[in-house]
Amino acid sequence: FLDPIAVPIIIHRNDIEKIAPLWLTKTVEIRADMDNWLNGWWNTSVSGVQLGWTAEMFGYVFAASELGIRHEIWALQSVPKVHQQLDTPIIHFHVDVPLSNGKTWYKHWDNAGETIIWPLPADTNEVTRTFLTKIKQAYDTIGPSNYTWPN
Repeated sequence: FLDPIAVPIIIHRNDIEKIAPLWLTKTVEIRADMDNWLNGWWNTSVSGVQLGWTAEMFGYVFAASELGIRHEIWALQSVPKVHQQLDTPIIHFHVDVPLSNGKTWYKHWDNAGETIIWPLPADTNEVTRTFLTKIKQAYDTIGPSNYTWPN
């Protein structure tokens, strides 16, 4: 049985000790099998994150299943673009964050930490407003990373 889980995962240390070695093995197997991936698994119009980005999440699910470890599913996260009201303790920003003014923020951009849309449109929902406000506050506090991505 595969539990329909994703991040975040709250797990007991005894369970993670059991899962971790097989989780790594499954993740490596998934990434090594790229030649057999369906075209859609690479296509960003099908999935914004692609299997290469989420292989470790699938590796975790497969490892837990193989070991018979089951999960309780809790609503712990709100997602910009999916949820309008902030009623969970975590904001998970795994997708692009479009705004009504036609601008978009996306975490996969090399300069995502410095390309912060501001000011936000007045009609921005609570989840997106909270998330982008926190990103801006962090940037204002910490400043640019000055990191240069390797080619």
